[in-house]
Amino acid sequence: MTDPIRSLDDLAPGMAWDLGTLTLSLEEVVAFASKYDPQYFHLDAETAKESIFGELVASGLHTLSAVFGRVMGSGLLSAVSLGGNQIDTKWPAPLRPGEEIAIRTEVVEVRPSRTGRSLGIAKLRHTARRLSDNVIVLDALGTHFLRR
Repeated sequence: MTDPIRSLDDLAPGMAWDLGTLTLSLEEVVAFASKYDPQYFHLDAETAKESIFGELVASGLHTLSAVFGRVMGSGLLSAVSLGGNQIDTKWPAPLRPGEEIAIRTEVVEVRPSRTGRSLGIAKLRHTARRLSDNVIVLDALGTHFLRR
């Protein structure tokens, strides 16, 4: 568990936290895809050979969900999170089942509310990097509403 941020005012661009690693198993990848992203290259290893990936890969939506789950579950934002309204997401490389990824969150921008309310906006970049080759598989810039 990471020490929680206590206020938006405690943040500054460039601050970053390493939030550990995770691995999505083949069973998890197929189960998620079956329910939420039923494309053949997430569901069946044999037919996935015919895809642009050449093999079965995790859904980008699954990767995003798992990483965001780790960020929220870390406790980092638990005392200040008021939700958010945007995540700009890129999947520069595929994630295969069984590959371990490292999660990192970095502060990109901090802006107090202009209305004088006791909240503000933080733009946080959440990345996931494959440990095997250091390649980024997720780059998500989230707009978070945080307490001051």
